[in-house]
Amino acid sequence: MKTKNASMLVVLAPLLLAACNVSFIEGATDDGGANDPAELPVESGSNDPAAPPVESGSIDTAGSGSSGGDAEPGDALPAVALTRAQMDVLWDRYWESQGDVGGSSGSGGGDGPALDPDDLFLRASDLGVSCGSPTTQLRCGGHWQLSIVLPSAYQQVGVYDLEDPALISYSHMSETGEPYSPRPDDCPWGGGSFGPGTLEILSIDNAEVRFRLTVGSLWDTDPSGEYTAPRCP
Repeated sequence: MKTKNASMLVVLAPLLLAACNVSFIEGATDDGGANDPAELPVESGSNDPAAPPVESGSIDTAGSGSSGGDAEPGDALPAVALTRAQMDVLWDRYWESQGDVGGSSGSGGGDGPALDPDDLFLRASDLGVSCGSPTTQLRCGGHWQLSIVLPSAYQQVGVYDLEDPALISYSHMSETGEPYSPRPDDCPWGGGSFGPGTLEILSIDNAEVRFRLTVGSLWDTDPSGEYTAPRCP
């Protein structure tokens, strides 16, 4: 596995949206309307545990999206979209199930500035993601998951640099390598920021987000492709 020179999921700085300077590569404001049939370690504010709940199933996407539609909590889809407030609820439920009263969602607590509950998480994995689990536990064998967190100012049609500080702050990718032994967890693992690449929001509305991801050669696995991410209820 290549050496990752990306940050190991360290929060770079609190995101102050009022001072956010959106880095458009190209594009313009669009209210959405996904009519084209086109074919997301620690997240700040998410309290990602070391042994997260598992989303079952295997989605052979290689960067291809789902056909859209409403996402249900148990559906395994290539990509989903949900707000930080929705993610907080999922993490609170997880900590409660673990009997950990110290776990907290993070959007409104802590000593730092409050995180925006309207931040939009675009989550994808080759093993599938769902609205009922806040993350995917990867097994060995070249699997990956990613989460791109869009501040409100970025939730519009356009092309964005994955190295934009506003995106790096809370977004990440992780992957596994081939196993060293028959043990399911005995393999190399890497995680961090994406490195060079672009995110293009093709359309966005209240039903789904269509986006195209282009990731550079920093990673062994390649999630590049077009996705349709239904919004979680």
